[in-house]
Amino acid sequence: MKLKKTRLLSILIPLAGVQACAQSGNVDLGANVTGASLADYVDSWDGYTEARQFVPGSDRIRLNITGDGQGSLVLGESQTYPPATDPNVGYPPGEGDFMSATIKASTFRPGFEYPLHGVKVESKRIRFTISTNDFYKSWCELQTPVATNNPDFYSYCPNGFSSNGEGMCFAADTGAPVDCSKVALCTGVLVCTCTASSCTADLNYNTQFDAALREAGTLLEGTFNSTTVRFERQ
Repeated sequence: MKLKKTRLLSILIPLAGVQACAQSGNVDLGANVTGASLADYVDSWDGYTEARQFVPGSDRIRLNITGDGQGSLVLGESQTYPPATDPNVGYPPGEGDFMSATIKASTFRPGFEYPLHGVKVESKRIRFTISTNDFYKSWCELQTPVATNNPDFYSYCPNGFSSNGEGMCFAADTGAPVDCSKVALCTGVLVCTCTASSCTADLNYNTQFDAALREAGTLLEGTFNSTTVRFERQ
C-alpha cells in the first residue's frame, strides 16, 4: 500500500507543475528558443501597436509566420475584400473623388492580410517589410500597360488628365472620361508597376518590421513603421 501511494505522488507532482505553468500563462518553450533561427518565430502572434492606431478604432495587430518564411500581417479586425473586377474604376469602388482616393491609397486597410516580404533573421531579430500596395494587386493585374515617352517605363493610365472641378476627370489626349479614383491610383500615388506585357503591385513602397523574442520565446517585441509593437505567442 505504501508503494502505491509513493508512485501516485510521483505522478501527481509533475502534473501539478505543468498545470501551474499553464495557469500562469508564461510557458517556457525551452533553451533551444534563442531567436537565432526562423523556426523560433514560426507561429501565430496577437498583439497591439503602442500609442498608435494604423486603422480606425483598433490598435490590434496580428502576425502569422510559416516555416518557409511566408506569412501575413493584419491590422485591426478581420475583414474580407473582394478581388477587383473592373480595371476602369478605382479599387475598391466608392473611394470618392481624386483627393479622397489619393489619401486612402497610402493607408493600411483594416483586416487585410498583408504578405510578408524579405523575411530574414539576423542578430536574434526578425525583419521583413509590408507594402500597402499589396492591397491593389488584383486591380493592378487587370490593367493594360500604356507606353510613355520613356521606352523603359510603362504606365497604366492615360498620359495626362484634366478635371472640370466637379469631380469629373478626362484623358488629356482624347478628352474621354476617366474615373477620378483610378486617376488617383496612378498619379496621386503609384500603386502598380508595369512592363510592356503586364502590370502588378508596385512593392517599392514598403514599411519595415523589426522585432526580437522575449520571455523565453513567449513574447515578440519590436517596431513597425517606427511604432512599438508587442505580441503574445498564440
